[in-house]
Amino acid sequence: MSDRTSEPERRSSVDRRTFLKRAGAAGAGAVIASRLQAPGSAAAQDATVRPDPPAKRGGTLRYGVHTAPAHFDVHQSGTVANIGAQSPMYDTLLRRSPKDGQTIIPDLAWKWEISPDGKKYTFHLRKGVKFHDGADFTAEDVKATYDRIAHPPKGVVIPRTPLFATVGDIVVVDPHKIEFRLTEPRPKAFMLGAFASGWNIIVRKKTLEENQGNLRQVMAYPGTGPFKHVSRKDKEV
Repeated sequence: MSDRTSEPERRSSVDRRTFLKRAGAAGAGAVIASRLQAPGSAAAQDATVRPDPPAKRGGTLRYGVHTAPAHFDVHQSGTVANIGAQSPMYDTLLRRSPKDGQTIIPDLAWKWEISPDGKKYTFHLRKGVKFHDGADFTAEDVKATYDRIAHPPKGVVIPRTPLFATVGDIVVVDPHKIEFRLTEPRPKAFMLGAFASGWNIIVRKKTLEENQGNLRQVMAYPGTGPFKHVSRKDKEV
């Protein structure tokens, strides 16, 4: 009797497992199929997109931001209201590759070295770079910029100051070479990412000195970026 009752149960159990496997496979196939692009979809049409004719110099680029900047000091800012409009006028020591948004690549520093103990970062700066007012870019400008970021003067608050909490001395070796000496090592990826932050633009030493280290009310100060400030119309729609 036990044999007659157990056999149907075993057969039924096998059938359920088989059913579930087949149902699962069918379900997976349905999900995959549902995610394949149908002919004529946007993804399928990408292959037919052709580049525009060669771009022409000049013209006007307009884009919207969520609000007007409260001031013009990029270092003291933490919002795209500043960096969106102002960053094209400036450069940083390093930057992230526009291809993946992650890889650290050169900017004003064309190469860099990190000591074996992780406590010294040496940057070799590009030669022949000029600020928009015609002044030469040198390591003195990098030192003035990062002295301000790492150790802000009274009345200046910079959100990224904590990133450089272990920076002890910033030493100009020559006009195109500068060293950052740390009191203790930090992860390399952390430090390089800090140097590549888009908010850490390089500002001319003279500009900082003339404005007592506070650029909140200075609408246009010279940078080294590919764009120059021409004019600004407040509350333009």
